[in-house]
Amino acid sequence: MPGYAASATTEAHLQLVSVNANLTTRLDSKSAKPGERVTAKLTSSVKAADSMDLPKGTVLIGRVAHVQTSTDHRPSKISVVFDQARLNDGHTIAIKATLLGAYPATSWSSFNYTGIGGPYVATQSRFIPYDQKIDQEPGTLSHVAMRSAVQSPVSGVFTSKDRNVDLHRGTQLQFAIAPATGTKVS
Repeated sequence: MPGYAASATTEAHLQLVSVNANLTTRLDSKSAKPGERVTAKLTSSVKAADSMDLPKGTVLIGRVAHVQTSTDHRPSKISVVFDQARLNDGHTIAIKATLLGAYPATSWSSFNYTGIGGPYVATQSRFIPYDQKIDQEPGTLSHVAMRSAVQSPVSGVFTSKDRNVDLHRGTQLQFAIAPATGTKVS
């Protein structure tokens, strides 16, 4: 399934290659706590230009960075940071991950032909500017919007105007991933 992974090419650009993941933990602004672990599993293998290999089944590991619960039909927010990839052999790699899209578990068919900036070919590398910002409006995920920026230390922020954000296991996530500076396999 197409998505995006990224490898650093210069400070100003990222080279994108295909990667998608399924959310394996629930993200609920009503019950989440800062520091709580969040995971997603890659649905296909990816080899970045810098030789970082992430096989299908690699688990992206992150945490809740910030949470704001909705009360009395007020806005809610949940920020996440994915900063590790646990390979199938158990080794862990430090990563920088940016969310480029989030879709319900049943939406792969439309997701396959769209993606950031419109249709693309899954095997084609792409460059995005370091200042790229992503704004996914409510609708794709019901009442939930998703915002992210490549240069941000946060992978993405999910918001809702009048209720709690609640992303179930199986939610499809599209990522740009680069190895963290000085990455070593542990």
